[in-house]
Amino acid sequence: METMVRFESGGTEYCVPVRSTRSVRTAAGMIPLPEPAAGVAGLIPGDPPLTVISPLGARGRHILVMDAGDKAFGLLVDSVTGICRIAEEEIRPAPEGQGRWLVSGSFDDDGRLILVADPIELGARL
Repeated sequence: METMVRFESGGTEYCVPVRSTRSVRTAAGMIPLPEPAAGVAGLIPGDPPLTVISPLGARGRHILVMDAGDKAFGLLVDSVTGICRIAEEEIRPAPEGQGRWLVSGSFDDDGRLILVADPIELGARL
């Protein structure tokens, strides 16, 4: 069983492994960057400041603070909806048609399609 953090972003439901999620915080206090790279929403103050990305179409009220490989970053999301446990055999392969493999799989929950976001690929957006 894999424990996942579920969230909504851009009208779609996603999840990421809880083992890659350090914390959840409000987006209040996020500082915009002048002329940011595509998909970069801003910075969270700290030592060092944490870059926040928004590749999933979020308008953003919350930030998932994530560790992926050797990168720490914030993922801007519309809302965090909870924690779920899913058997690995219930996760289908990544959907075809992605320009970048941000989604590593999907599963159904009460008739809703949930996309599994890949923390390593999300972090590679930096």
